[in-house]
Amino acid sequence: MSTLPGKTVLITGANAGIGKDVARQLALRPEMARIYLACRNQDRATAAKAELEAVTGRHIFDIILMDVADLGSVRAGLAAINGSLDALVMNAGRIGGNSMDLTADGVTNLFATNVLGHVVLLEGLLTEDRLGEVAVFAGSEAARGVPRLRMKRPSFVSTSADELATVIDGSYFADRKTDLNLAFGQVKYIGALWMACLARRHPDRRFITVSPGNTTGTQAPNDLKLPLRIAAKYVMPTLGLAHKLDVGARRLVDGVTDSTLSSGVFYASAANTLKGPLVNQADIFPDLANPTFQDHANEAIHRFIS
Repeated sequence: MSTLPGKTVLITGANAGIGKDVARQLALRPEMARIYLACRNQDRATAAKAELEAVTGRHIFDIILMDVADLGSVRAGLAAINGSLDALVMNAGRIGGNSMDLTADGVTNLFATNVLGHVVLLEGLLTEDRLGEVAVFAGSEAARGVPRLRMKRPSFVSTSADELATVIDGSYFADRKTDLNLAFGQVKYIGALWMACLARRHPDRRFITVSPGNTTGTQAPNDLKLPLRIAAKYVMPTLGLAHKLDVGARRLVDGVTDSTLSSGVFYASAANTLKGPLVNQADIFPDLANPTFQDHANEAIHRFIS
């Protein structure tokens, strides 16, 4: 469906870290004809584009200015895409100091950046029939918990749309101490459920959630509090609980290129790990495969889109 010979892909959060390396790895594949780098900052995007051209020897990169936390910016970026995409990689995301602050849409910054902007982007492409093959959403093992790291599994009383909406607007923590790791896991859980819902509704395309795993060399820990930042950058790699940047990025690349990965499935590391072979997370946390929960997540998300 792309307007150029070969394939066209858009990657959010593409100026650094995993998103940038996904762009690099995809550009080395001869079937790729155009790669859109969707970034918030023009200068950083321009620098990333120049570096990617130098390292790959290919001049197939275009910049789309897009802040996924701002739905107006997402819609403007969507309009700036020339023609259709064969693939979309929804990599942008963050966890940090102002994660629980609310945006103008009444959702936490955490949810806006990781999920809501991507919902508007992907569903906009689907509405306009401008997505040809596959959409990949960057998940996280936090969505099913990591007991050895004391990361709690998201747990709800009913997993109703009303209950999931409390995660989206931050009110889940109104009467309890905020646990940012749990909040992050809840957000990624809802995102994975939404992707599975889309897979059921659009069986002609593939919707894959893939966690890059615990990956070194990214900016993800920069906004964490000092002890967590030190643990993420130095302690966990030393203990063998992380893999290198190219390995984490390759997982998302596989989501785009490996047709054996099943639509609607959330792939990540095996139970209680953050790296290693990809496995179906529903085998660890069956709630992920519950179609009712998937529909509830989709309903809750759309309460915040106008």
